[in-house]
Amino acid sequence: MADVRLSKGLIAGIIAAVAVLIVVMMIVLAYNDMVSKDQGVEKAWGDIEARYQRRIELIPAVYDATNLSIQLQVDLLTNITEARTQWLNNIGNIPAQVNATEVMDRNIALLLATYENYPPIDSTAILNLQAELSSTQGMIDAARIFYNDAVRDYNTAIRKFPNVLFAGAFGFDEAVYYSQGM
Repeated sequence: MADVRLSKGLIAGIIAAVAVLIVVMMIVLAYNDMVSKDQGVEKAWGDIEARYQRRIELIPAVYDATNLSIQLQVDLLTNITEARTQWLNNIGNIPAQVNATEVMDRNIALLLATYENYPPIDSTAILNLQAELSSTQGMIDAARIFYNDAVRDYNTAIRKFPNVLFAGAFGFDEAVYYSQGM
């Protein structure tokens, strides 16, 4: 009889050890799954940051190109308009009209020379920068969708059984979705 009891005790011990091993394996697998999902969220956020960084780098270039072009045009067109007004206000006064004509000719020549010598301030360059900015915004929108998908997968993983039992204990908190007003 003693041999039978020992065998039953040994069997019970083995069963208990297997049960503990199964629980530990479930915890390890669940933990590893949550770590993978968390890393997916972090990677997706890194993609958003990279695209925003690109956009941040483009904005000054667009501003500089636009501002330089606009300021040049404003100054030259103001001078040309003033010379035109001077011409119209001095009809019959030849010296004043000659002066107005010289100012107008000089500013028109400067306007043309500037665009010939400095193609970067051509509106094509501005349009190209704006197109690149728009393309970057499209990439940000796509990265936002990918990020929200990663957040959904992660949040679902930490709320599923048995993960929900120990997700908080391991420091896995719900991730925040990226919304437009965030």
